[in-house]
Amino acid sequence: MKTEKIIWGLIFIFVGTVFMLDNFNVINFYWGSIWRFWPIIFILAGINMLLSRLANKTTAAIVAASITLMVLAFIGYQGSIRREHNGWVQFRFNDDRNDSDRSWSDASIFSEPYTGSKAATLNIQGSATVFDLSDSTSMLFQADVKETRGGYSLEKTTTDSVDVLNFRKRNRNGRGFKMDDMESNETRLSLNSNPVWDITVEMGAGETDFNLEQFKVRNLKFEGGAASFKAKIGSKLPLANVSVETGVASVEIEVPAASGCRIVVDSGLSSKDFNGFAKQADGTYKTSNYDSAVNKVNISLKGGLSSFEVRKY
Repeated sequence: MKTEKIIWGLIFIFVGTVFMLDNFNVINFYWGSIWRFWPIIFILAGINMLLSRLANKTTAAIVAASITLMVLAFIGYQGSIRREHNGWVQFRFNDDRNDSDRSWSDASIFSEPYTGSKAATLNIQGSATVFDLSDSTSMLFQADVKETRGGYSLEKTTTDSVDVLNFRKRNRNGRGFKMDDMESNETRLSLNSNPVWDITVEMGAGETDFNLEQFKVRNLKFEGGAASFKAKIGSKLPLANVSVETGVASVEIEVPAASGCRIVVDSGLSSKDFNGFAKQADGTYKTSNYDSAVNKVNISLKGGLSSFEVRKY
């Protein structure tokens, strides 16, 4: 009996069980836990190499199974812990942290004035943080940042009458990002509702919650590792394109009921919940009003071990 088969079998059972319980709202699991504990892969691989040398294969299998179960139980517990903070759901990985809470009155503000541009591009890069976008502003862009580590930079360029904003979380003093930073790193974003927006978010691990009902979003692209991504799409434009590419993530997208919606999905072991969509012969999913609707939303989903949910509101 090969111990590696037992280890991988238990991992697949764990992932499948978490997906199922999360989909039925039995638990609220944050997949960033897996990102945070990625060194465990090396630990389990080392255990397998050592146990494979034991003469008693039954004992090796029992030990491997026991250690793997304990590790998965620990990750499952950590990923299910959360706390409420100012109406925001944050997942807590270390209850013994003593970082002081910062109020929004102490937040750093990054902004760019609005000069009448018809189109704008926003590129966001960050990790170990929470991004929330729902409010409009008379500025072109504003970010209220509450953080204890790291830092941000905002740069603007103009190309062919399009304002391009690059809002990045940078590494300070060479320090790498840790998932614990999410306890204190929160960013509230505001956009001007006049321009047509193209938005790209690149995130290693973290959370995003975008309510885009009042904005003219032409393209929304999200690339994440172990992250939680929520987006509510509006109907200000005839066509909106949403592209999501993740590793291990929870993805929730809301589209207007009056808008036609088409989903192209390319996923391995990901779970899919597309209530109100009909699967087509080519493997895509469409709402019944897609061909006749004035406004359309095209969604492309690609992921490994992710949970995809698209629903109408």
